[in-house]
Amino acid sequence: ATLRSTSGEGASPPGTRRRRRGRGEAVTMATFAIGDFEELRVAAERSPRSVPAAQALLKHIRMAKMRESEMVVRHGSKLVERQAALGDEYWSVLEQVFLAALDVDERSLAQTCLQALNEQFPESTRVKRLVGISREAMGKYAEAEEIYKGMLEENPANQLVLKRQVCVLKAQNKIPAAIKCLNNYLKQFQADANAWQELADLYLSVSKYEAAAFCYEELVLANPTSHINHCRLGEIYYTLGGKHIAKARKYFAQSLELKKTNNARALHGLAACCHANTTFKDRNVRADVTAALHEYASEELAKLYSEQSPTLLPKVEAILETQRAAIEK
Repeated sequence: ATLRSTSGEGASPPGTRRRRRGRGEAVTMATFAIGDFEELRVAAERSPRSVPAAQALLKHIRMAKMRESEMVVRHGSKLVERQAALGDEYWSVLEQVFLAALDVDERSLAQTCLQALNEQFPESTRVKRLVGISREAMGKYAEAEEIYKGMLEENPANQLVLKRQVCVLKAQNKIPAAIKCLNNYLKQFQADANAWQELADLYLSVSKYEAAAFCYEELVLANPTSHINHCRLGEIYYTLGGKHIAKARKYFAQSLELKKTNNARALHGLAACCHANTTFKDRNVRADVTAALHEYASEELAKLYSEQSPTLLPKVEAILETQRAAIEK
């Protein structure tokens, strides 16, 4: 989305004109647009002076929400002075290059982009947020916080700014305060899956596994077909141990149901849960089912490692054999 010179975001900038492209250039841009990332990257590397090639690559990265900061800076820096060639997309490219430049500590390039955006959109809340991000990158957290507080006075429901406040606290390693801030955010925006995942990571960083499990339960409800969420939840319950082992096994099994191939993480988790059942006896867990599930995980892991990492196969087989011996006792 492009920037707007008013307090809103997302509309095309006023006072700009679309450049009319020639037929040959239009075909080039269309060709780049339908290519995948690797094709676009190769095309941009092969023609380092090509504006359409760099523009198409950056657009793909932007639309796919990829984090390729070094690549964006390398190819985007040459677009910063090419406003006429980019038309309205120029402002989106500036924002993208600004964020990437901060990521790789190219302060001067970031400042150039931010200054141009600020001059074009002096009243934009989106640009104000970018100013706050620049202060965060400089370590000026108090200044960033003041900017965000001022923006929230104008619009208390600005989700992106509320999230930046969490980032400011996290950057200062104020984890309890960040957790509290993010919990307050989720009281207003319960459907934000990214926020639940961030909150889970914060809880895990301070070893609050039960709270992290609650967050992943929310993620599973939001996206029940995600094998990754089921696997992560299984890992958290496995870490809790004891009575939670049976529950962990269910989530690993569900992860494998959703993704039957190349899911080594869930297979290892399932095998580990079956082994853990030998030390924590649960009368609701049948021994024959435990043995069958471990056998299934062992066979699939052996097949997977023999195909993709044969050098590690002997070590994996040794671990699985130790687990099998404990289960069969």
